[in-house]
Amino acid sequence: MAKSDDRTSLLNASLGEAQATVRAYDTKAQIVGVGYIFALGIVFQLDAVVPNTDQVGVVKIFAAWLVIVLPILLFGFVLYPTRKTAPHLADEMIVDIEQVLYVSPTKHRTVTTLIEAVDRADPANEIAFELLKVSALRELKRQRFLRALFSAGICFAVLFASQLSRSVGVPF
Repeated sequence: MAKSDDRTSLLNASLGEAQATVRAYDTKAQIVGVGYIFALGIVFQLDAVVPNTDQVGVVKIFAAWLVIVLPILLFGFVLYPTRKTAPHLADEMIVDIEQVLYVSPTKHRTVTTLIEAVDRADPANEIAFELLKVSALRELKRQRFLRALFSAGICFAVLFASQLSRSVGVPF
């Protein structure tokens, strides 16, 4: 069994890695979202070259906006979950946790109450709690990022099919 200091160091390293991964999903979503917007500019330049052979109805306009805007919204949705909105852990996991790694000003209103909480806290339990919390947030962001990425792929497939069908004279 690992010593208490070794266990704390290991958990602390794991927590740092989980936090870095959460930040990486934010960065990825921003980069891919901007890339998606630039790619749409290219797609629309190609769309201007292909002549429009049919009348555009309201349903088609709504469908086009859904296909085009939904991935942008989904990439933004990756950025939304924060530490405060991370999935909640079961109440039995919080029994002996003072929550001194992520300090809530509503729980620890003064320096004295925070110091007293630190004195009562078990470092391994505190780090393990934060690791579970941040890992749940990381998984939520990963799922949302993949959902946005797949929706962008579907958007490009729909736009390609639309342009291809119009280029051969078949309305989409």
